[in-house]
This record gives sequence, C-alpha cells and structure tokens, in this order.
Amino acid sequence: CYLTVALHLFLLEQRATTVRGHAIRLPVGRAAAYVGAAAWVFVSLTGAFFKFFHFGEAGPRAQALVPVQEASQIFRVVNSYHLFAAVTRERIEPEIQIQQDAAAGWTAYHLAYKPGDPADAPRFVAPHQPRVDFLLWFYGLASQRRQPTYVAELLARLCEDPAAVAPLFQSPPPPSPTAVRIVFWQYRFTSAAEKRSGSGWWNRRELGATPPLKCQLDQNGAQDPLAPPRQSVTAG
Repeated sequence: CYLTVALHLFLLEQRATTVRGHAIRLPVGRAAAYVGAAAWVFVSLTGAFFKFFHFGEAGPRAQALVPVQEASQIFRVVNSYHLFAAVTRERIEPEIQIQQDAAAGWTAYHLAYKPGDPADAPRFVAPHQPRVDFLLWFYGLASQRRQPTYVAELLARLCEDPAAVAPLFQSPPPPSPTAVRIVFWQYRFTSAAEKRSGSGWWNRRELGATPPLKCQLDQNGAQDPLAPPRQSVTAG
C-alpha cells in the first residue's frame, strides 16, 4: 500500500513540491506533455474499465473482453496486484473462548488487534502488521478446513502455558483453564443510523464453534485441536 501512495505523489500541488522555496521543475516539451496527457487518460480509462470488469458480473459481454484484458496485462500498467487485489465481501473472525472450570461458562479473550467487542472502534496498526491477528483473518475465511499448525499451537499454549501468549491478548488469560475453543463470528460495520442508536461499531452474528479442546486430559484423551469447526449457521 505504501508503494501505491508513492505512485500518487505527482498529484500533489506545486506548492507542496518545493525545496527551500524553490519549486522542482522538469523541462518538458509541448509534444512530450501531449503524449504524457494522452497516456495518462488511456491508463486511467483502461484501469477503471478493467476494475469494473473485475468486480462486475461475469456475463457474456464481460467474457468477450477477456482476450483484451489478457493482452493488456503484458504492459503491467493496469494490472490488479497486492495481497488484496480481490477483496473478500465477508469478514469472519475467530474468537478464542476459555472455560476456567467445568461448571463455569465460556469467556471470550480478544486479541489486541482483532475487532473483538462490537462496541470497540477499529484500531490503527499501520505500518505494523500484527502477525497472529493478521493470519487469523485467513483462518476465519477458511474455517471449514482443518486448523493450521499455528492455531493448534496457540490453543495448546493457552492450556499449558497461558503466560507465554498473554501479550497477544487485551487481557491476560487464566493460568489454569479447563478447556478452550474458537467461536466464529461474521462481522459487518453498523450503519450510520445504527451507530446513532447506540449499536456500537460492529454488528455480528455467530456462525459456529470448534469442539472444545480439553486442557486436562481424561481417560478418553483430549479433544483434537485440529478438528474442523462445527458450524451451526452457514455464512451468506
């Protein structure tokens, strides 16, 4: 994203590109200026067109333009790139819940940079990218599959040595939990009207949960932390 910002520095006004009161000027002939303007218009229109093509409905007319799009990609001027060239339309967030004893209910422990409580405002993290919080985004999107190793290790640490992973959370997890699990929530921003009525920053609904991972082994053994989540509702 910072490369994208750098590419737009030319949009700054002239007074913003001065060094000790002297404007930075490059000698440009009239013909070169016309060519540059034409190239700028072409790239802008082509980029806007292909963005619309990319995010629009894939109908027969759009399919007919696929060869044009493929031919233009060799110039690398209007391509979709970056980690999020295609943005997902759903935000499914894993929430870690801990049970302190068999008779107690489940308590949510939010990671420092996750949405967490719907009343909490989103946090500013750039240019820092919190590793675990960032990776859990992708785990939420692929929650029907088996858990990756880092998720299994995180749950195991919460059982065996909670202090080792405590800095990842907004509040420290309990020292001797009975069980841990992951609950999946679908988040969306509240509308302006909902926010005025006191609904907070987020609306969310529960999609399902993984089977509890027992922290204290019994005669049948602990719950497999790599088991896929048990979904109660299908996102849509």
